Amino acid sequence: MKNILLKNISGALLTVNVAKGRGLHFLAGETKNVPAATIESPDVFRLFRKGFLAVIDEKPSAPEKKKGKS
Repeated sequence: MKNILLKNISGALLTVNVAKGRGLHFLAGETKNVPAATIESPDVFRLFRKGFLAVIDEKPSAPEKKKGKS
């Protein structure tokens, strides 16, 4: 299952309804890892369109190279 990152860029506390009786609470500047299907929620889409939430695709990070002794 693919995940995305949702970031609160509004500077205020946001409560986002994602399903029946389920909600997410975002503090100002907070980022949360959520399933990609969450973006289909009408509340999430509305907040994204108004500029309160940013959607970031989660990309696998490259493994860090270890520094060897020379």
